[in-house]
Amino acid sequence: MQKRSLAILIVSLIMVLAVSGCGRQEQVEGKSEKVLTFAGEDISIGEVYVYANTVVEQYEKSYGENVWDMEVPVSETETDTMKNLTRKDIIEDIVRVKVLVSKASEYDVTLSQDDEDILAKQADVFFKNLTDEQIEKMQLSRETILTVYKENEIASRVYDRIMDKAGIEVSDEDARQTTIYDLVFEKYAVDVSGNVKELSEDEKKAQYDRALQAYNTLVNPVSGSDNTNIEGLAEFYGAADSRYYTLSPTEIREMYGDEIADMIYSLDDGSYSLVTESEYGYHIFYIQALTDREATDKLKQTEISSKQKAYFTTCFEKWLNEIDPNYSFEKSVDEDVYNKIQF
Repeated sequence: MQKRSLAILIVSLIMVLAVSGCGRQEQVEGKSEKVLTFAGEDISIGEVYVYANTVVEQYEKSYGENVWDMEVPVSETETDTMKNLTRKDIIEDIVRVKVLVSKASEYDVTLSQDDEDILAKQADVFFKNLTDEQIEKMQLSRETILTVYKENEIASRVYDRIMDKAGIEVSDEDARQTTIYDLVFEKYAVDVSGNVKELSEDEKKAQYDRALQAYNTLVNPVSGSDNTNIEGLAEFYGAADSRYYTLSPTEIREMYGDEIADMIYSLDDGSYSLVTESEYGYHIFYIQALTDREATDKLKQTEISSKQKAYFTTCFEKWLNEIDPNYSFEKSVDEDVYNKIQF
């Protein structure tokens, strides 16, 4: 499994909450047990349960009911169970929502009456689908559920305003991904013992001649031949290490050197290079796309998200220290109460 990733924060939580649970019951009244106090606010077991229940359903649906005992790396030498890590992440996500909500007025975020009406209907659906046991054990109420909905909606909008104000961008050039096919006739061979051996000069000459033949076939295709595309030629010549690569300009320079990289970027999309020698062998490059639009856009979004995350982390740590400098999971969470929420 990849490193854990909770999808409970902000918008995705609201989408999932409306379809969670089963059975209809009445509201529980009275004071709820608190799991923690953050910035002077008591956060009840019911509020935490709304978050936790969503995560439990998502994780068990994706990975099975035994996911909680799975060991997950937390450093090069240490692991922890998915249960322990997820319990911490749930609290940390709640804290992030609380911090974002505290910034609502600063970023001019409010909910309209229409917004509140929609959220109230969603919270009512969620509450009506709870069982007696869930309501009683987790001390749940409509008001608690509605609070979670409202705070997540506000937090989502505040986060968007923060990112809009930050104006984080990544240019096409910075995210550029180039897709090429490298048909390579190598100067080296691997013997039966797995040892890499450099070819003799005569063998290198034969490889070069085969590369020239392949190039001539590509630029002067014979009608009806099966060997008129670069992948077909790689198979025909047994050039097993030939393949497509999608790389950044920096990666291409690191792999092939500046001279070959400059040559590649002097060509046009859909063209072939001449037979080009490197320390590894004799290459023919097919330029599928100097700027692969799909790959570039994907990397751009990944880099923007990474920069946004780093920016928000800086802001969050500053705000957390201002709002509740004494907060920590270990000091602030009542484990006896939190353990009543079963994973």
